Amino acid sequence: MMTHENYKDLLAAQVLTALAADDARLLNSHVESCAECRSEMSELENVTALLAYSAEPLEPSTKVRERILASVRAEDQSDRSARDPVSPNNVRLFAAQPRNVWVSLGSFGAIAAALVFVAMMIALVTLWQKNRSTQNELARLTAQINETKAQVDRDRAMGELLTSPGGKMAKLAGTNVAPGAQAMLAYDKSGHAMLMAKGLPSAPEGMAYQLWYIKDNKKMPGKVFTPDALGSGMLEDQIPDSAREAAIFAITLEPKAGVQVPTGSIYLLSSS
Repeated sequence: MMTHENYKDLLAAQVLTALAADDARLLNSHVESCAECRSEMSELENVTALLAYSAEPLEPSTKVRERILASVRAEDQSDRSARDPVSPNNVRLFAAQPRNVWVSLGSFGAIAAALVFVAMMIALVTLWQKNRSTQNELARLTAQINETKAQVDRDRAMGELLTSPGGKMAKLAGTNVAPGAQAMLAYDKSGHAMLMAKGLPSAPEGMAYQLWYIKDNKKMPGKVFTPDALGSGMLEDQIPDSAREAAIFAITLEPKAGVQVPTGSIYLLSSS
């Protein structure tokens, strides 16, 4: 049974009409239900169309020409021998019929066309691979630009919090379960807060990190977040009124939906 990758391998041959009828029917049936393969086939068809206009005539090499002409001469000599009758008393050589030059030119043209086809197919595959590579690189750069922009936006927002009237900042240090982790929590007098953390271990499946506001041993739940592959994460939250002064901030590992009472280990903790 053919897989999706098997079908993708047949796309270039289909665009060049080089597939067997059975394979072509199977591929066409797959393409009707596969958006990715339809998109790739469309790209290949566009490239093939461009090649049809841009391909330059391909001149066979001198060695190829010599081999073809030698073959034509040998065939001509064979034809002459077959046509010349031989008798014991008299040998009569009949004039050879003129060789049809169009037959030779036709054979030569077929070989040249085959060479052009091979060259076009190689160029098509190379151009397609470069196009895919360019698209992948463009996607990577776009993702990197978007991530950089998001980081700049987060830094700007945190800077605005810190410079606003009554703005404050609390630093959270990693505990013994995450000694390399650290975080910064900035908030203004209205309680609007932004947390940025890094160095956290990956959260297990179904788990996430939750922010806590602790005041007079009362633990008030905040939002949850999941760090990226590098252990960095951020969230925006609203600090309860009672926790805006002299509160302790902590981050624990909890079920992904969050809990009302902490159950997991403390990964980050601010000083009192």
